[in-house]
Amino acid sequence: MKYCLIIPHYKHEVLFEKFLPKLVRLNLPCIVVDDGSGETGFEKIKQMLTSLPDFHLVRHQTNRGKGASVITGCYHASAMGFSHVIQLDADGQHDIEDVEKFIAYSKDHPSSFISGQPYFDETVPTVRKYGRRVSDFWTALETLSFKIKDGLCGFRLYPVKEIERVFDNYYLGPRMDFDPELLVKATWADIDVHFIPTKVIYHQDTVSHYHYLRDNLTQSRLHVRLMCGMIVRLPRILFMRVKSWFG
Repeated sequence: MKYCLIIPHYKHEVLFEKFLPKLVRLNLPCIVVDDGSGETGFEKIKQMLTSLPDFHLVRHQTNRGKGASVITGCYHASAMGFSHVIQLDADGQHDIEDVEKFIAYSKDHPSSFISGQPYFDETVPTVRKYGRRVSDFWTALETLSFKIKDGLCGFRLYPVKEIERVFDNYYLGPRMDFDPELLVKATWADIDVHFIPTKVIYHQDTVSHYHYLRDNLTQSRLHVRLMCGMIVRLPRILFMRVKSWFG
């Protein structure tokens, strides 16, 4: 089992520079996907990684979205021979100390998706906290289960073989819709999804790329799309639920 990190990056140079020493201490190969940050941003990231041979920088010429960056990173990891990838946000909001816990859990569940189930301190914006509850309501309907404890956390570990199966068989939104959609469609594909509690901190000097109008519309379209997909797949989903109940 060979693990690597995937960091989707878009204009987070200041926070990423603070986060980088913690990443280096993990002693894991890392693929950083710069998602069209522009020449200045890209050159800053490139300079940070110059002396780190285990860090690989991949570039999108234009901004494609976080989901597209994760997909790019996963395909690069597959081509480099890694069996598992660990997705982390570039702004350092995730608890890096939990990476070892994710890996240890993965070794006992090598074919499962493992996602963070975040708990927050007082730094969490109220709108984000309630937004998660709305998302959790919809993912429960879309999977007819409570398997997805949190669909929005960007701290995850994926087995490459299984995530490529999802890529190959399902459409996935390229932006903020990627994280919840991936877990819903992994559940439809009968891939086990497990959750590990992890602390998330919203830094005061973070650069948020969440656009409330655009991204709320994206989320609305996502859940309409997933509900329609659930209805089409309803017989199979019900069969899987009954099968799981009776072993």
